[in-house]
Amino acid sequence: VMKEKGIEDAVNAVCDANNRLGKTVYTLDIYGQIDSGQTEWFENLKSTFPEYVSYKGVANPSESVSVLKNYFALLFPTYYEGEGLAGTLIDAFAAGLPVIASDWKYNPEIVEDGVTGKIFKAQNTSELAELLENISKNPQEILQMKLNCLEKAEEYTPQAVAKTIENILK
Repeated sequence: VMKEKGIEDAVNAVCDANNRLGKTVYTLDIYGQIDSGQTEWFENLKSTFPEYVSYKGVANPSESVSVLKNYFALLFPTYYEGEGLAGTLIDAFAAGLPVIASDWKYNPEIVEDGVTGKIFKAQNTSELAELLENISKNPQEILQMKLNCLEKAEEYTPQAVAKTIENILK
């Protein structure tokens, strides 16, 4: 959990979307270890959380898929310079969870807009809030992506990755 992972953007966008909609449509649960250099920032942010935003601590990596499977979508608004292929995205797909991700680095290559999730411009909280508002008017669009996510997760199984490596080496 750090500012550059877009946590504050996620909180602001969810709050903005709920305000625009005039009711609590979205809740936001935040998971992850708090960056040791940003504890003060996060504590200050937490003090502003409305009742529908909460910090849930660190999920056990071996239980991440079972934790994620109970959610509607995964919000991934990162703009972290060191972001690579985030295991969180693979975990979300394995849980059948569509991802609402920033267009940062490799996200658009992993999250297919309209197929396994939605992409928005990084650090653009108003665009994200508008996207959330639009999704609330047609939640079926996200729900229909769940099967696509499960299929996408198959690309990242050890067997599929080994096959890809084998084909490259031939």
